Amino acid sequence: MNGFVRGPSDEEEAIKALRAIAHGAGITIADFAEGIIGEPVDEEFVNSLISIIQMAELKKEILDLKNEIIKLWKWRRDMT
Repeated sequence: MNGFVRGPSDEEEAIKALRAIAHGAGITIADFAEGIIGEPVDEEFVNSLISIIQMAELKKEILDLKNEIIKLWKWRRDMT
């Protein structure tokens, strides 16, 4: 997976995505983030990522989720 995400372009695409998820395709945001940063993430981190994804979807933007995960992780580490 390249790390780029976007919302469905139409209702048909949304239905296809929901069907794929129902059949076990895909991974959780937490698992995806863990695969990038190499350690488990907490619920607060996942909720922040969900907010970032939702904002990009509202703006109809393609999101570089991998980059956002890295930036958010570094920011949290620097704040401690």
